[in-house]
Amino acid sequence: MTTGADNDHPHAVRLIFEYEGTDIRLVSRQQVEMTPPPSDRLADQRSAQGTWVEVRDAGRNALYRRVLHDPVRHDAEVFSEDPERSITRVPVETPRGTFAVLVPDIEAADHVALVGSPLGRTPGLAPPTEIARFAFRPGPDDDPDARERGAAT
Repeated sequence: MTTGADNDHPHAVRLIFEYEGTDIRLVSRQQVEMTPPPSDRLADQRSAQGTWVEVRDAGRNALYRRVLHDPVRHDAEVFSEDPERSITRVPVETPRGTFAVLVPDIEAADHVALVGSPLGRTPGLAPPTEIARFAFRPGPDDDPDARERGAAT
């Protein structure tokens, strides 16, 4: 496997997640031959806001970080019956959906972590924390049809 830096044979892993409320599941890992997006800054992110995914080694050191644009949708666009009113956003009681993230296939990778404000809270009011963690590669005893669940907080 590569570090994701080999431009002749770039390898990446497409991670597909499903969520319902605060429950996040990793439902698919697909190795793809394409160049992943560059890493965002790996410096200390304690004062950062938002949500990101980190590929980490066994020592929990970030090897790659990708900032995400609000992957869990807590609101929906609603069209008014009144032609004078524009589209508005309304809160969703139980958000559900899917999102995908492309990360480099790094040999030293042990797990992937979703980091950000705890789910179900207003973004920016709580310091970022690990929302969920998943093994980067399935283990030899993993059922390929089994879905991993993250420990969402």
